This record gives sequence, C-alpha cells and structure tokens, in this order.
Amino acid sequence: MSPIQIAVMVIGAVGVFVGWSQSKKGAAWGQPVTIVCAIIAICAALWSSMRTVTGADMKDAQKRELEYQKVQTKKLGQFLAEKYAGKKVVLMKDPTIGSAPAQELPIIAGLKEGLGTALTIVAEIAPDAPKVPAGEDGEEMMEPIETWFDVKKLNETLAKAPDYDILITTCGLPEQWNYNKGLPGNLKGKQVVIAGGSIYNLGAPILKGEIIAAVTYKPNAEYDEKPVPSNLDEAFNKRYVLVTPEDIKQKASEYKDLFATGK
Repeated sequence: MSPIQIAVMVIGAVGVFVGWSQSKKGAAWGQPVTIVCAIIAICAALWSSMRTVTGADMKDAQKRELEYQKVQTKKLGQFLAEKYAGKKVVLMKDPTIGSAPAQELPIIAGLKEGLGTALTIVAEIAPDAPKVPAGEDGEEMMEPIETWFDVKKLNETLAKAPDYDILITTCGLPEQWNYNKGLPGNLKGKQVVIAGGSIYNLGAPILKGEIIAAVTYKPNAEYDEKPVPSNLDEAFNKRYVLVTPEDIKQKASEYKDLFATGK
C-alpha cells in the first residue's frame, strides 16, 4: 500500500471519528462531516484493494450515501404519518447546506415521501445565516450553524411561520439553553421532531414528550460498499436509530453513547 493510500485512509477514518464524536456532543456539523469522511474512507478502501478509483467509483459512493440520507428521513416520515396524521407541520431547514435549484436534498425528499399526505407541511423556513466576508479566493464561506443558531435566532425564525402543531427540524435545536427546563421561546406548546442534528443533549425533552421523535446515527452504524438494501427497515437499521418518548429508556440502554445522561 502506498503512502498516499495510507494517508487517505487515515484521514477518512479520523474524520469519521471526529465527526461522530462532535455530533454526540451537540455539534450540528458532526453528521455531515461523518458522511463525507465515510465516503473518503470507503473510496480509499476500494483503492487499497487494487481497484482503480475512477470517477464512476466516487459517484457510486456519493449516490449510496445520499440514498442513506433519504432512508433516514423516509422512515421518520412514515412513523409520523402513522401516529400523527392530520397535524400541521412547519419544516425548518439548515441554510448552510444547499441544494441544486431543481433537486431537493435527499433528507428533505425522504421526509416528504414518508409523510405522504397524512400530515400537511404549511411552511418551510430556515434561519437567516449571518453574512461572512469573502475569503482570499473571493468566495464566501458560511459559518457552521452551531456557531450562531441560538434561541433568539430560533424565535426569529419561528415568528415567520403560520399556525402549526409540529416543528420538524433538519438542523437540530440551539445548544445554548437548558434542555431540562422545557422548550424555549416560540416552541412552548408545540411538539418537535428532530430529523437532523445531534440528539446527545435531548434526553430530557424526549422523555417528557416535548420532542415526539428523533432520528440519528447509531453508535455502531455500518459503513460498507454494498448497495443500499431495498427493504427500508433493513437499510435504516444498518445506520440509524429512531427514538421516541415511549422507547427512549430502552434505546438509551441499548446504545450507551446516545445521550449525555444515558437516560
């Protein structure tokens, strides 16, 4: 194995570890970093096994990871459709993760496919990201959402929304509040679903039913180069875990690193 191959594999492995560790601590950027580094590690493994890493190989890996993102939220959407049919939903999206104008992000597309017509999305909103000065190359680099998305920004964002029952957030919730004291500001009296972002510090609001469902990566998630299973449950169970108020104690016991408090 060449030094370049070793370096790529090490970078990918370290990136997965750092991304996952930071995601558990509440960093919203942890999950995207884990996904990207997993792609790097998989491609490096293909390379080291004497396969030529061509453009097609990389595209296959990227396509597989995007399919898994869709699986993640489709399963969540189906759960909500079965248990909360008829509710009005506001969907809050991460403004730091863009998409092509004609193509919706898989995490959003999967959610809508799972929800079907059982719940009505009355609005799609996103926090206003602060403007960042252009770098030396003239391009603006948006700051990670956890550095500026606080309770004040959450309240400003929700103030744009029409009447709703459930907030589904793909960018998590602000880190800067005591989760044991109930949902903050404009979320009081609402129900919340976590479709993206860390749930590491959210054991208390899930247990109390303020957060009615949350999906996140398993601590022992499987990353391989096999095709995504066609069976939704099989594909979901390879990487993700769905946590609800009814099963949080069981899930926390099964996955010891899932929550900060272990409850």
